[in-house]
Amino acid sequence: MKNPYVLFFFALSYVMLCLNIYPVFAKAPDTPKIVFSAYRDENRDIYLMNPDGTDQVNITQNKALDGYPIWSPTGEHILFASDRGGVLDLYLMDPDGSNVRRVFGKEADRSAATWSPDGKQIAYRRRKPSGSFVYIAPIDGKNEEEVAFGSSPAWSPDGDEIAFLTGWPERMQITILNVSTRKQKVLFPRPVRPSWMTSPVWSPSGNKIAFTWLHKVPLKQFADTETIYIINRDGTGLQQVIDEEGSRATSPVWSPRGDAMLYNRGKPKQIYKIGLNAGISVRLTNPKFWHFVGDWFDPAFALSVSPQTSLLTTVWGQVKSK
Repeated sequence: MKNPYVLFFFALSYVMLCLNIYPVFAKAPDTPKIVFSAYRDENRDIYLMNPDGTDQVNITQNKALDGYPIWSPTGEHILFASDRGGVLDLYLMDPDGSNVRRVFGKEADRSAATWSPDGKQIAYRRRKPSGSFVYIAPIDGKNEEEVAFGSSPAWSPDGDEIAFLTGWPERMQITILNVSTRKQKVLFPRPVRPSWMTSPVWSPSGNKIAFTWLHKVPLKQFADTETIYIINRDGTGLQQVIDEEGSRATSPVWSPRGDAMLYNRGKPKQIYKIGLNAGISVRLTNPKFWHFVGDWFDPAFALSVSPQTSLLTTVWGQVKSK
């Protein structure tokens, strides 16, 4: 009979190895949280705050440039871009800023990522000398595939499509990529006039897309009129969300309920929240510093957390049976 203590310590070592490979105990926030980046103390870091702007906490505290944070569908991880390796590339971390690791083994200029709704894949912008391209990769970073020429990808809530931008720099438009067939079609607008666009994002229900749009010409002269619009999935029902008075409004982010939106405005940039029913905006951040919208997580609307308990129960069961 094999020594049960040897088997036990073997099993324990195996489990600890698995925990290093698969962060199964990363814990999602218990309450709604907004992740964002801010330029404070001469450094850009990633922060968390409550949806009312309170309890702002720096979770990266790194000398590198950290930005573009986005929650995983379960809330267990945050995907972000950082130049801490020398090139702006994609990294993962736990919600408290711990367990930081690079997604890909080989560095490249990657940023502006979006998760597939099942949390198994990401789409992102990869810059090359020839331009910006949309890529798709599994979250383990073992393979990546170029799927389109463009930028600012946003994965639809049903997982079937990715919205992204094409036509840089003055004939920009929202294009929809079918993830399965790789076919593309223009959603809005048709490239018939000068148009500058950024940040397409799907509503939680998947029936609308918010984006920023500047279409008054000449574009440079009317730069401050860039603001946020919403359009239906079929290209109808164009609606302006933020008025054009003051500085430009950019970077829309839907609330998980779909009843509110975050956006950037001002110099230095601040994060605002607007209720889509009442239309009232509230500033959430300190005007002394630059702030950049990231993503909004609410555990009530998260993908169910599924810890890989088989890593524990299967091995322990094998030990007990010896």
